[in-house]
Amino acid sequence: MKKQTKFIMVNYIPKSVISKTESCILHPYIKNMVLKGFSNQETSMFFTLRNLLFFSLEDQPSVIKKYDSLKTFIDRVLKEFHSFQSDGFVNQRNMELNKIFNIFRSLYPSYNEIFKGGNPPFISWRYELEHFHNLIVLILLFEIELYILNHTDETDGGDFNSEERVLLKQYRSELNSLLSGGIRLTLSKNRLLVVDRIYTGFDTEYKVLDSKTNKILCYTTSTLAESFIKIRDGSVDYSLKEGICYIPQTSRLISTGVSIIRTLRNKKDFELEKLKKSLEKERTLKCLRLHNQDLIFKMDSLAINSINSMFFDLRKDPSGYSFKNLLDDILKDHKQPEILKSVDLTSFNPTLKKECFLTAHFTTADVSLFHDFVEIKDKFTVLNKSFLTLDKMISYKK
Repeated sequence: MKKQTKFIMVNYIPKSVISKTESCILHPYIKNMVLKGFSNQETSMFFTLRNLLFFSLEDQPSVIKKYDSLKTFIDRVLKEFHSFQSDGFVNQRNMELNKIFNIFRSLYPSYNEIFKGGNPPFISWRYELEHFHNLIVLILLFEIELYILNHTDETDGGDFNSEERVLLKQYRSELNSLLSGGIRLTLSKNRLLVVDRIYTGFDTEYKVLDSKTNKILCYTTSTLAESFIKIRDGSVDYSLKEGICYIPQTSRLISTGVSIIRTLRNKKDFELEKLKKSLEKERTLKCLRLHNQDLIFKMDSLAINSINSMFFDLRKDPSGYSFKNLLDDILKDHKQPEILKSVDLTSFNPTLKKECFLTAHFTTADVSLFHDFVEIKDKFTVLNKSFLTLDKMISYKK
């Protein structure tokens, strides 16, 4: 039995217009999206809304083929969408006349009184309109991604010149900035990470010269490393605020829009699902599920016999003991993450992330003796007379 998409109308958009949008064929690629695993119903709703956006501007839905036409369409949508701000952020008359906001009222009749500030509560409808705004921005971003997909550079015999590509990417960046933070992050993040984690204990030996001066003699390190694959959860972060504990009415369409755009950007989300299943069957790996639904695949246990210990004599040159030199010494002989040797992830282009955990039993002494302590001391937190960075990580670049 085929599922049909149904809409309840509240007389803002004629039913004939809604039914007309469902017969609009956008692009053969859309059919491929359903074949790849997208929900037929949600995909249909997303593109019906996309077509309604065209109709609200008295335009015919189609694949935009020229750069100028694309820019004009996006500008027209944003101008109409933000027109309610002309006489103040919340102007009831302007909101009721706004063609694009009326699409929301048509598709979600429980909010037909949304601009009157009564029922539903103010925070509730403001929250819903924020996410409808996110949804419209996602549709505009889809238009950009589809345009890029369908056009090749002039150097390859196409009609897409380098200046247009630069401007379009800038335009895309501006649209991204209009999205709520969580949705923006979900849209762009790489879900596959290979984390190379190094655990290093370090200690210093020093000589007390007088009541105010110490002379550092040496330091020692003991290092243990592990690597693991991390697959981030693919659900959309709606950045809930102000104590609202429910998902927005537009959540399914936003999730669909995010998935479609990520697919056009070749983020390989569907391939990741296959990778999950293959990693779960890998006997040499152990699977851990975090509280945020991220998955971690790692070796069964740490290779304790691979601990590397080092001694550094500083009697001739105490300036050698610095935060920079310590990390350089730890990282210089560190090779490719072990897990990459057993699992081929090259086709996924994973993000490689290196983390180093430094531990000491008396950091007040060990850290304050760093030669570059003055440069980095503001990056530490003091707790129980110890220097810590557990509340924030220090980024280090060679």
